[in-house]
Amino acid sequence: MEDFFSTIYYYTNGFYDVLLDNYLYETIPGYLHIGIFLVVFSLIVCAVFYYGLAPVRRQTFWWLIYAGINIVLNMGVALYYTVTPLINNEVSIDEEWTYLDCFGFCLANSIWAFVFFVLMSLIIKWGSVAKYVPFQKF
Repeated sequence: MEDFFSTIYYYTNGFYDVLLDNYLYETIPGYLHIGIFLVVFSLIVCAVFYYGLAPVRRQTFWWLIYAGINIVLNMGVALYYTVTPLINNEVSIDEEWTYLDCFGFCLANSIWAFVFFVLMSLIIKWGSVAKYVPFQKF
């Protein structure tokens, strides 16, 4: 599972430094933790949209709002996992990454959060009132 998430983050690793990439892959199972939060948050927020609070009007607008909520939640997790070692001085000086790398990883995680939210929408929307959101009936 760690290799799956490290592979998908490989496609967006241009947003952050290789030192942060090595830390997330080798030191802690960071890709695994962040990836599990990514999938779980996307599933929960998507299920709340389609089955909990399915709006009747302006469904696409509310779908984008829920996608934004998912992105913000996942950015918070990514920021926590990347900034906390810097604040607590858990990383040696020669292996330290910058705060810009932390925000770059947050950007990469937000891209994947949106992708997983769209995938979860395609999977679980069929029993909902809003089953044609975000894509209209063909």
